[in-house]
Amino acid sequence: MLVGEWLFFARDLTAMLLGTALTLPLNVAIVFGGYWLSRREYSFDRSLRIAAWVVAGVVLFTLMNLVLMAIISPESLWYAVGWLRWAISTSAAIALLIGIIEARAIEREVAAEQAALEAEYIDAQREWLDYLNALLRHEVLNNANVISGYASVLLEDEDVPESSRDRLAVIHRQSREMADVVRDVRILLESLEEPPTFEATDLSAVLKREVESLRNLPEDVDVEASIPESAFVRADDLLPRLFSNLLANAVEHNDSPTPRVRVTVETGPETVRVRIEDDGPGIPEGKLERLFERDIAGNGDHGIGLYLVRRLADRYDGTVEVTATGPEGTVFTVELPRVRTDTEQSSVPSTSEAAVSIEAPQ
Repeated sequence: MLVGEWLFFARDLTAMLLGTALTLPLNVAIVFGGYWLSRREYSFDRSLRIAAWVVAGVVLFTLMNLVLMAIISPESLWYAVGWLRWAISTSAAIALLIGIIEARAIEREVAAEQAALEAEYIDAQREWLDYLNALLRHEVLNNANVISGYASVLLEDEDVPESSRDRLAVIHRQSREMADVVRDVRILLESLEEPPTFEATDLSAVLKREVESLRNLPEDVDVEASIPESAFVRADDLLPRLFSNLLANAVEHNDSPTPRVRVTVETGPETVRVRIEDDGPGIPEGKLERLFERDIAGNGDHGIGLYLVRRLADRYDGTVEVTATGPEGTVFTVELPRVRTDTEQSSVPSTSEAAVSIEAPQ
């Protein structure tokens, strides 16, 4: 009798250990699934739905096995406990897996819907930007140029009374500034186009043209430039606006009778550095931190120009900063990644050997 009881105990113990071994991977999977869910940061409703899957799965599968146990009648209590443990672990693991799969499917569907809405919104915004670009180009810019042209003609007319010349000069200056703002806005709109197409661009040629354009200003400007014969950077056709705005800023905010501007280019192994110096009054300390930021209120002295300068410098993976300012003037420094071309010589000529010096006519 005693031997038979020990045999039954050994059988039950073996069944319990075997059941534990079989359910251990399921329990580990349940714990890992719960940890994974805690890291996903699902919404409360979605987490509640996963929990509902687990509870419903455990309850239904356990009830089904209880019915089977009532029909089959397990041989011992240990056998019944092992059976129920296996039923609960299996149903919980399967239900958790189903809940996670459903949650991820819902997540992908929501992400796809959001992406479709964002794409639709971007397309609509692009259409509006194209329309605004055309409106600025054909309406505002053309009208500003017409006003500036007529004002310029009248200023050259010797029969115009001196009392009217001051007003004409204001009209001419304001219309020119309005045209510059429109051009800056158009450049900003163009810079939003994706993807940009860059190629090796001769920065020296760009700077020489922009420096030469200062000679067309109505006021006298003393310009000195030290520019190497060539210095290539990776850019596109928006690059000239970066430097035209900096040069215009150096002249427009200069209260000297004859503004002086100096442009210096230094080529290094990896970068090209451009320094634009002026002899203006300097920039107040309180405005330096927000100098390159967008001025939504329109209260800034430098308008949209310097914001565009920073945007274009970022566009070309470069930097722009105020490296010096004070009563004796301001220095802006632009640094752009250099591109070596097949036509460039291995040695870089110094700025003193290959430089141009330009002075505006007096």
